[in-house]
Amino acid sequence: MNDETATFQPEKTLLLTRKQAEMIELLTQELGRAKEQIEWLKRQLFGRKSERMEFDPNQLLLDPILMEAIENSPPAEPEPEIESQVAAHVRKAAPHGRGVLPDHLEREVVVIDIPEEQKILPDGRARPCIGFDESEKLACTPQRFFVKVTRRLKYGSPVGAEENGVVEAPLPECLVPRCLADESLLAHVAVSKFGDHLPAYRLEGIFKRSAINISRQTLCGWMQELGIALTPLVAEYKKQLFATGMVHNDDTPVDLLEENQKQPRGKKIRTARFWASCAPPRDGPWTVFDFTVSREADGPKAFFGSYAGKITCDAYSGYGPLAQSGEGEPSIILYGCWAHVRRYFFNAYKGGDPKLGAEFIALIKVLYEIEDSIKEKTDEERLAQRRGRSRPVLDAIKARIDELLPVTPPTSCLGKALNYANNTWERLIRFVDDPQAGIDNNPAENAIRPVALGRKNWLFIGNQRSGKAAANLMSVICTCKRAGVEPYAYLLDVIRRLPSMKTTELAQLLPTEWKRAHEAPEEPAPAQL
Repeated sequence: MNDETATFQPEKTLLLTRKQAEMIELLTQELGRAKEQIEWLKRQLFGRKSERMEFDPNQLLLDPILMEAIENSPPAEPEPEIESQVAAHVRKAAPHGRGVLPDHLEREVVVIDIPEEQKILPDGRARPCIGFDESEKLACTPQRFFVKVTRRLKYGSPVGAEENGVVEAPLPECLVPRCLADESLLAHVAVSKFGDHLPAYRLEGIFKRSAINISRQTLCGWMQELGIALTPLVAEYKKQLFATGMVHNDDTPVDLLEENQKQPRGKKIRTARFWASCAPPRDGPWTVFDFTVSREADGPKAFFGSYAGKITCDAYSGYGPLAQSGEGEPSIILYGCWAHVRRYFFNAYKGGDPKLGAEFIALIKVLYEIEDSIKEKTDEERLAQRRGRSRPVLDAIKARIDELLPVTPPTSCLGKALNYANNTWERLIRFVDDPQAGIDNNPAENAIRPVALGRKNWLFIGNQRSGKAAANLMSVICTCKRAGVEPYAYLLDVIRRLPSMKTTELAQLLPTEWKRAHEAPEEPAPAQL
């Protein structure tokens, strides 16, 4: 062995040790990310999707304090038992679910009589009827179909006046021309598919039980023509929505069938989008859906057009160009969503940082408790409460983000949550100084949630025209539900009246105006003597 080989080289050993430590640290981070991904996948496959926590998130912060207090404090001496008399009480029986049936339902009376021989007394006299006992049950009849025959009368001319010709009653205008279905059936199919989420093949089976053969292709064709015909009315909804000055917007994917150029008569599936835009609950029920073939920024840009106002949305980059302006103040201001922020920190809580995730969730919970307490307040009171109570909480959240962001791996669940909140912070705090704004984008998410339920049943959109028609029908039905209007009755009246109405008269068919016109008039108060 020569001297060079036997010579100890501390620099190389130190360098090797440092590289090993860096490699161990890198592998540890990779292992942590893999565990977080596995936990997330397990929750998606087997766990519940709710973000509800099993305990108060403050508990993780209090556990060390409570353990120290228990260890340092001796057990308390048991208090002597004191007997006390409690007054007797009567326990109320729990309700068993039998409610009162509505008064507006038709009553069909079934009279049950005793046998004739029991009506005669032993001495031959007849028993007098002294009253009856009555009980009610809710009943129904299966779906009833009938044929509506439109008979138009024709009038001729008497002998000698044949030059006057024949006069016939005109055919009523129809929203869907040359359609076998009456307005009542069109409204029923629309509400069944886009309100109750029944796919066309199930409706086809329901009709067959009544010996009526209507193919699912025919039903889809009816809905496509009806949805396109409602475009002027939905445009009026959109005008009312933009007039509020605040729009909640969100999107969800849906499968779209397209022609496959590589295979004759073949189809291919691409991912399209439904966009839901709705007004805040305090500003009206207006909800408008839009359909695009992709998630490119051209979709929101075309929908909002010349709109000038506020949009509450997520951090999707396609909203960025809407808020950009070449000169002066931007015409659109973007607001953030704290529900998205909480979702990121919930993933961190379920992943590798339960303590820090719970800390942020506890702070966000305070913001929501403040919002819940000022829900019915005036705009001035909302502003005062937010500036006095919410702003300090926001400052505490930002301080923790600035503290943790430099020392947290950006690819971890906590790092993603911190980066998401930090990158959208200006949008997230704008609600404090705006009484119209909400704390999150839940109105749009609640409006778009039925689409996720519906697409599990009808699976895909047949073509782009059908997507536009579906968006219009969902706009009408969702707006009706938010306005407290029965969708079938409203849609039936709209289908009958819309063909003969002018564009300037469409405001009469808005759900708010329709509800006001169809509400029962109040009974006059009795005259005072």
